Parts: sequence; structure tokens; C-alpha cells
Amino acid sequence: MRSAVEAILKWHRNMHSPDLRVKLGKMSESPFRFFRGTYFLYTADIRTGAFRRPAPLAARGPVVGDVHTENYGCFRSISGDIVYDINDFDETAKGYYEWDVRRLAVSLVLAALENGHRLGDGVNAAEAAIRAWLDGLQRWAGLGRKEFAALPERRQVRELMLTTQEKSRVKFLEGLAEESSPGRFTLRLEGGLHGVSSRERKAAMDALEFFLGHCLTSAGAHPERYRLCDIAARTAGNGSLGRLRYALLLDKGKTKTASLSTLRLIEWKQALDSALDSPFPHAGKGRAKAVYTATKAFQLFPKRYLGYTSMDGVPMQARELGANDARFSHREFVETARFGKAAGMFGGLLARCHLLGAEAGGGPRGIPRSVAGFRDRFVNGILQFAVSYAEQAHADFEELGRRREEVHRAWTK
Repeated sequence: MRSAVEAILKWHRNMHSPDLRVKLGKMSESPFRFFRGTYFLYTADIRTGAFRRPAPLAARGPVVGDVHTENYGCFRSISGDIVYDINDFDETAKGYYEWDVRRLAVSLVLAALENGHRLGDGVNAAEAAIRAWLDGLQRWAGLGRKEFAALPERRQVRELMLTTQEKSRVKFLEGLAEESSPGRFTLRLEGGLHGVSSRERKAAMDALEFFLGHCLTSAGAHPERYRLCDIAARTAGNGSLGRLRYALLLDKGKTKTASLSTLRLIEWKQALDSALDSPFPHAGKGRAKAVYTATKAFQLFPKRYLGYTSMDGVPMQARELGANDARFSHREFVETARFGKAAGMFGGLLARCHLLGAEAGGGPRGIPRSVAGFRDRFVNGILQFAVSYAEQAHADFEELGRRREEVHRAWTK
């Protein structure tokens, strides 16, 4: 019988300890938070563990990996517009498409329960996501990137997600940077930002030129002219806590005097091989570039300053931290009808992501045909998996509660 706590201790043995203390607090909040922070446990369960049966459909290709409700969000894209999409591809790999759908369904059941909804409401939301995924694969199978871009934005997205006014980047940076001397800005070491060593600062300077020469930007930008104002270590996220993570304050101005309007905030995060490919945390030499390449393929309009580099030999994936970054929080969607609509949108976006990431004519396009004679049974099978795994997540969460002090001692050495 497997122990979730033993797996947690083994997986994180050589990871960044200060961030792990934050991760323990988040994982101890609820079964949903626990599920978010233990993708490695999920992959072991579906590949070789008790949840490897029933076998998924044979269709394989580039998958997102860690799909859940909070890995969907809005951000400023290279088009200049604020878009809504899947926004985290840390765990992307090649695998069965159905594994992504199963994980999304589990997250919806757990999120609904955390909201205080009935189990049936969570199951209904998961069913809406599964059916929307199948419908999307069927409707959009023949579309290419240009055809997807020509589709009008779904009104449902704006109604459900983009409910606030566009935020100012200058106002956003006011809370994160301060003018240390006229025309010179540094990051405020608060709110998850921490000081770095002189070695880290030098390593960032050495890695910056490559990043600026390979990142995605809006038309007319000249990142090769940008200069580093400051760098800080960053504690953020949930599942990715324990990885090295930095915030870089860059100035894009043409003069030596910076202003809030000329600043950009970029995140560099340690790239690790997907848990689908590795039984322990490991960073392949080309992993950061692989995540960058996959993200460009999956997203219709990628985020600004998406890129990669290597910092002191550590592969780093990169993206902008923007004023309009926002993730779906199920706690804000307490109405069951609205929660269910969001779930359907998640399934549709996942279908689009799978189609964009696959080679033309292949990938998941044959799935609707393969389940044509038993679509309801296929959907019910995933729902049964979702309910069963949600129960497993609750049991694992309870084990963590019983052994929390043991994990705390291990992560504070």
C-alpha cells in the first residue's frame, strides 16, 4: 500500500527548503490544494499504481500534464490583448490525452467540494468539461492556427472571467519596485521577494543576453536593448514551490534613466522534466527550451516575454509577470450554475490546446470517432475515475494531516 507522505518526502528530498515550508502550508489547506501540489503522485498512480486501470484511449501526443482549474487564467499576450487560456506548462510531455482530461475532472470535483457544493454538482461540472472537450475536438479538428485565431472570442469567457477593468502596469509596478535614486529602481524585498547572493546576480547577468535574444515580444519591441535593474528570489505558486525562481526588473528605456513606465517584470523559473517522464526531480539540459516550444504551440496567443535561458547551468523558463495576470479561483464561483459554465469552458480550451499542440492531421483528432458508439460510457468512465481519485486525494490529505510535523521537520532542516 502506497504512502502519500513517503512519496512527498522522497520527491522533495533535494529541493529548495525555505519554499517547501510555504508549500506544506498550502498543501495542508484542503484536499484540492493537496492535489495541486502533488502532480508527481498523480502520475505514479496513473502509470504504475492503483489507478492505471482502466487503460486510457490509445491516442497520444503532447499533453499539458498538470491540468487543473487554477492553471487557467488571463494574461497580456504578444498581440497586446488580454487573453484567457491555459497558462502553465511546467509538466508538459508526451502522453495520453485522456490523462489530461481525467486530471481536470478530478480538480473540478475537488474544487466543487471545497466550495461547499454537493458531490453531484462537482460531477455535473466534470461532465460538462469532458463533453466540451469531446465536442471541441470534433468541431475544430480541421482548423489550423490561423482559423482558430479568426474565431470570435467566446462571450462566455468574458462573462465568466474578465469581469474586472484592465489594470495599469505602472500601478502594478508601484507596489513591487521603488526608486532607490533618481532614475534607478530596485525591487521591494517583501511579499514573496527575497534578496539574492552576488553569485546569483552575476549568473543572471551572464544569462540575460541569451534570454533577451530568444524571447517573444510584441511587434516593435527591442528586448536586446533592455538592461537589468534588479533581481530577487521569488516564492510563489503551489506545485512548483521548491524550484529556483527569480523576478527580474528590466528597463526598456533608451536612456540611462528609468521610470515606472519603462520597466518590465520577468520571472525565471527552474525547468524540471515532467513527472510523466522522470520518477524524481531532474532537469534535462534542453528542458527549458522544450517547455518554451510546447507553450508556443499550445497557446493561440502566447504571453509576452515567453522564453528560456540557462542560469549557472540551471535551465530556466521565462515569462512576464503582468498587472493583468489572473487565475480562475473556484472560491469566487460559489454559484453552481456559474461553476458549471466555467467547467465547460475549461474543457473547450483544453481541446483547443490539444489540437494546437498536435501535428496536423494527427493527435487527438480521431478521439470523437473512436468513442462514437459508446460516448456516454466513455464519459461515465472518466467520471468514475474522478470521484475515486478525489476520494484518494481526501485520504492522502488526511495522512498528511496526521504526519504534518514529520514533514515539517524534514523540510526545515
